Amino acid sequence: MEKLKKLLVLGIFSGITMAFFTSCIAASSEKKIIPDINEARKKYGDQLILSPLDDSVKISKNQIVLSPVEEGVTYTFSGYFDGQIVNTTKNTVIKLKDAFIENKMGKPAISSETKVEVAVSKESENYIISRGRNYSRSAALRSKRGLVIGGGGKLYVKGKICHGVEAEDVKLKGSGHFYFAGTKKGSAVNCETFLVDEEKTFNAYFVNSKNGIKADRTISISSGNFHFINDTTGLKTDTSQEKPGKAHAIILNGGKILSYSLNTLYKTDEKGFINAGAEILSVDDRNDFAENLEKLEKEAVNE
Repeated sequence: MEKLKKLLVLGIFSGITMAFFTSCIAASSEKKIIPDINEARKKYGDQLILSPLDDSVKISKNQIVLSPVEEGVTYTFSGYFDGQIVNTTKNTVIKLKDAFIENKMGKPAISSETKVEVAVSKESENYIISRGRNYSRSAALRSKRGLVIGGGGKLYVKGKICHGVEAEDVKLKGSGHFYFAGTKKGSAVNCETFLVDEEKTFNAYFVNSKNGIKADRTISISSGNFHFINDTTGLKTDTSQEKPGKAHAIILNGGKILSYSLNTLYKTDEKGFINAGAEILSVDDRNDFAENLEKLEKEAVNE
């Protein structure tokens, strides 16, 4: 352990052949917006660089547990890890700087017991992937409480076990490009409430899922660029009939909503959809989505 602390390098080796387990969606029906995972993984090697690597970090073969004494500690991850990162302290920041984190055993690749932030470094490309035959209805990135996602880089979250992201409350911020994919039985993002404040410039992509954003209660968007691609429903909340006694609404105070191959833009309570300032755009289907993605963005979204 002392040697590891000096090097700040954790090497994880895996002899398991990588192969997709597609439990809920046929690959032929997917829009190829997220890069091929097998090819992408090759760029990250077989070592994980973690800083700080001190007594608050507990390491086993397939798990890293973060338990800082104080709130707000930032841990920076780079490189490759096959297993699960678990956070136990409120307001920990998991910073990804060209990191590929995956779990092949059907568990979340990153899981937090309490509120956590995942931040992607500017000009970095990062992956959070979960798949495996022993899957449960969980997500690649999960928090039992709140989850904040932000930063200026790229983040690909793909949950082949059900959802891409799952948390009590989800908040997006920053200027990066965030890609979320669940399955056709799950959601790209699944939560109680979803929130984006004003003056955020990120592009968020919700891909190949039953729901793009599914919130039990409310979805509130005041800025940002949202791309719903090959989802059955873009924005969905529960209804009063399903869960009486709670408010259910989709409130769009700003931002831009781009739909592509979308069956339904939204589902919520009657009179629960309020557009008070968002620009909603629909793009015709095209044969090769990947080649036209950049063109679609320039046509529909002023970045």
